[in-house]
Amino acid sequence: MPKYDLIVVGAGIVGLTSAFYIKKNNPDLSILVVDKAQTYGQGNTARSAAGFRDLFTSPINFNLSHSTIGFYRHIQEEAGFNLGMQFVGYLFLLPRKNRLDEQLKSLGNKTKLRYLDGDQISRVDGLNLEPSKDIAEILGLERIDHAVLGENCGIIEPDLVCSYYYNELKSLGVEFSFSTEVTALRLEPENPLNFPGEPFLWQKKRIGSIATSRGDMISDQYLLATDVWTTALTDPLGVDSHVRPKKREIFQVSGDIAQKILHTPDFNNQSILPFTIMPHYGVYIRPAPKENSLWVGVADDIGRDFSFEEQPEAREEYYQNNLRQVLEAYWNRYDSTRLTSMWAGYYCYNTIDKAPYIYRSMNVTIADGTSGSGILKGDSIGRYVAAVYAGKKEAELYGDVSVDSSLLGVEGRSVPVEKIIL
Repeated sequence: MPKYDLIVVGAGIVGLTSAFYIKKNNPDLSILVVDKAQTYGQGNTARSAAGFRDLFTSPINFNLSHSTIGFYRHIQEEAGFNLGMQFVGYLFLLPRKNRLDEQLKSLGNKTKLRYLDGDQISRVDGLNLEPSKDIAEILGLERIDHAVLGENCGIIEPDLVCSYYYNELKSLGVEFSFSTEVTALRLEPENPLNFPGEPFLWQKKRIGSIATSRGDMISDQYLLATDVWTTALTDPLGVDSHVRPKKREIFQVSGDIAQKILHTPDFNNQSILPFTIMPHYGVYIRPAPKENSLWVGVADDIGRDFSFEEQPEAREEYYQNNLRQVLEAYWNRYDSTRLTSMWAGYYCYNTIDKAPYIYRSMNVTIADGTSGSGILKGDSIGRYVAAVYAGKKEAELYGDVSVDSSLLGVEGRSVPVEKIIL
């Protein structure tokens, strides 16, 4: 096995973008990207709701997402590489008094927002602004009073986004090793004495090699873009990954009524329902025009444990007993839709402030904690990782935006808690 300058573990969106910008800034580096899947973008990247938005209250989250959206748009509209990017918008349906309302309005001077009153949204065919009294009381629902539409938001195809960076990396000479599971990071002293039991307490340490299903692999530097799998690799070293997994389930619904909801006019040029967030509990509807259906999900917390399974599965009873109840209260004849598919993945949660962790430990750079927004911050995270890898004080994002490269580290971190998590 040859020795590399850098081995990147993880070929999801964060691994691909990070490898791309590191290689772009350092053309002579030999880089290997390894992943246990058979190809790129097959982990939680492929299991996401695949939306994009710049509606974040935390300034760093806003900068990361807004810049990434700008770059994706450039790639699709100017470079001509189709990412499946559609600016259908994010529609927040809101009751009369809601904390989210003020949080969204605070972003009005940063991005494109449109405010809709009750009369405007009442024209949406099938949308019931006021659930029946009995249902509202049981479920704790309120009347929809108005809405906020984020217009610099929409849906995207993760496989197409990943394919862009993969093709760029291949053209730059970056190597890939798929179906390669990393099982351990091997700790060694920087200056070995060749004594049994090394490294000792008083020796400076580094990662010398990584154990994989294809044998040991060696590099001068390592990058972990391993999402919720980071903890399993760093715990044996005594290095805290600072993240925890939260299972997320997505359900595809189809049928005539689903199609009628999908093809909603007036909000965008495509006459497609925006990515719609219901007034309560974070229940959302994601339009899926490619499948002529809807995706339904929720970012639930209380009652959703932090357990982890290698292959998580969505549960039909969770949809029937939770999400469907809310949606039937607000959409006429929603009970006529049928569940046609479902899948599950994980949010790699930074439980403290919901912004990514990007930092170095020994000769390892770690990038995780994307908290469900890896795709929509992907390009900016890659640029940020490249800055941290190179030891630069600032990361240059697309659109002439500079951010402090120590901001998302561990020591001295001062990031406000993100208020809008979907």
